[in-house]
Amino acid sequence: MALDDENVRNEIEPKDNDRHEIGAAPPIINQQRVRFIPYPHKTLGSGDSIQCKWETIHNRNTSSSSLLDFTQRNAYTQGVCIPPTLSATLHIFSSDEAIQCLSSEIQQRDIRVILSGDSYMKQLYIGLADILLSTHISDDKEMKDNVQRSKILANAQYWMNKRRETNATFPYVQYQCEEDCYGKKALDICSQCINSFSRNNSLGDDAVWIVGVGIHTYARVKKQVDVAIQHIQHFLDTEGEHKRIIYVSPPKYFYRDDYPDQTRNMELVYRGLLPHVAPENPAHPFLDVYELTKSCTMENCSFDGSHRSRYVNRWKAQLLLNTLCEVQ
Repeated sequence: MALDDENVRNEIEPKDNDRHEIGAAPPIINQQRVRFIPYPHKTLGSGDSIQCKWETIHNRNTSSSSLLDFTQRNAYTQGVCIPPTLSATLHIFSSDEAIQCLSSEIQQRDIRVILSGDSYMKQLYIGLADILLSTHISDDKEMKDNVQRSKILANAQYWMNKRRETNATFPYVQYQCEEDCYGKKALDICSQCINSFSRNNSLGDDAVWIVGVGIHTYARVKKQVDVAIQHIQHFLDTEGEHKRIIYVSPPKYFYRDDYPDQTRNMELVYRGLLPHVAPENPAHPFLDVYELTKSCTMENCSFDGSHRSRYVNRWKAQLLLNTLCEVQ
């Protein structure tokens, strides 16, 4: 979607002084050294071991509360879901820390982060962009249909590219291969697109592809659970040779009358993949968002039982950062 500069600026200009101007980079405050973790990255866990309960923390009576930035304060007040198994290690990244971790210049590595896949991956990209840009793009509007989602995605891509053009320390983070990696085509075609983009852009060993293709793969194989699992497993095996993919689980699908079998069958797809991904198979890095979406049952979590609210996607992005980054 092509958007001119003026329309985009009017759409997402920050409205309070706590946010950084979109066109200018926030200062890098090196309070703690943040390290990028190369392949196979860090494993947070999967399945029942990362069950969590959503909570909000509106008053943090600690001496460090004044050091929290816009991103961290909003995470605490809008909602976090920290599994007990990760309570001592999970870090809520500030915008500066996220930039430090993913910056090729700061890390002295050729880091490229590319998200690809279905509508949930678009929303994850937008959540990560919110964190890196230290704002809520499009005034935190919810994405209630594909038109809104595409428009906000275009805004996010515009400002992420704009920031990077004017600041060499800003990370390379893109959303690519939508047509070929959405799940509606054979996953071998997705691998071909990833290969082509990687070759044409000279991506190296520190390129990370974040991919999720569950629901449309399931639909494409005529809702055959075992076949969907086989197709995704074959894709992971193919990509495992290149050591570049983090696979993202499908969300929890709540019951809908128009898709009566979807809740049960997509859980079967999810659970059928667990033996083939990290931590059970460290060669296939995995970001599990199923449990956090399963426990998000509040009214403001989802409008359709599958796509989650903006703050939930920012929390998914925080888990992605915990997979890729380490605060030393």
